[in-house]
Amino acid sequence: MALCLSSGLAIASEIKCGICSMIISEQSRNHIVLKIEISGKEPLHVCSLSCVHKARKYDPKYTKVEVSDFNHPEKFLPGEKAFFLVQSKKIKADLGAMALAPYFGAFDRREEADSAQKKYGDGIVVQGFENALENALEKK
Repeated sequence: MALCLSSGLAIASEIKCGICSMIISEQSRNHIVLKIEISGKEPLHVCSLSCVHKARKYDPKYTKVEVSDFNHPEKFLPGEKAFFLVQSKKIKADLGAMALAPYFGAFDRREEADSAQKKYGDGIVVQGFENALENALEKK
């Protein structure tokens, strides 16, 4: 089964992180797709916020972001509109054994992120990928 990004681009059901080569499964809740706004370059699929940080050190033009929805991993959300639960250590239990720190969950609506925060009992909710990245990496 292929995944469809909000841009309509379909991807294979199992791919490797463009930074660390870890396999990103179809049901990954931490699948991030980085794109360069004006470029013919293929999107870069990454498995974690740490890999995003490394990718941007290599090429800071990766500014457009889509991220898998925590509750519906087959669905991708525009990074700037999504709500994120970050600084939660307890969320790892639902991310899987291969999830890399810092852990996060991306949600389509604020209410979903608030509900996850209540469920796990830790972390903070922020809107937008750049806020999530900043808050997650400072507490790593």
